[in-house]
Amino acid sequence: VCSSDLADDDTDATEWVHTQESLTEHLHRQALALRLSDVDRAALRFLIESLTEDGYLEDPIETLAQGLAGTDDPEQLDELVHHFTVALRLLQSLEPTGVGARNLAECLTLQLNALAADEDSDADPETVQTALRICQQPLEMLARRDIRRLTQLCSEGGVAGEERTRAAMALIARLEPRP
Repeated sequence: VCSSDLADDDTDATEWVHTQESLTEHLHRQALALRLSDVDRAALRFLIESLTEDGYLEDPIETLAQGLAGTDDPEQLDELVHHFTVALRLLQSLEPTGVGARNLAECLTLQLNALAADEDSDADPETVQTALRICQQPLEMLARRDIRRLTQLCSEGGVAGEERTRAAMALIARLEPRP
């Protein structure tokens, strides 16, 4: 093996590492394209920086506002919570779909809502609606694959309802739990 071949391999590996953008960098880049006031941009930046490695916002908005404000002034806290609420809606509109969710059910719901809104999606609208209703139930039922109970709670019942529940569960299984 020629030493110049090794150098080329090292350069390719280095370039590859530099082209791999972190989730935080990816979200900040998208945020730059939004027309926001300075305050809303700062709130969005703060929420992006508060995400877990998996793209979740684990801390409640009120807790983040309290930590940032460092005050008990109710008016100032309410204003900050308002800005964080707006920023959260903006964050959840960015790619990847599901980012900024506060729990798994919300992550899945964000992805299903995006599927429902996508006119080019080949997903059956009724199956998507059933999947959304499943995500509103305790996720333990989904994890246990309790088809009978989920059909009772989320579908019209009968054989067709059970088939739709199975299809909705399969749709949910294809979603990304960690955006």
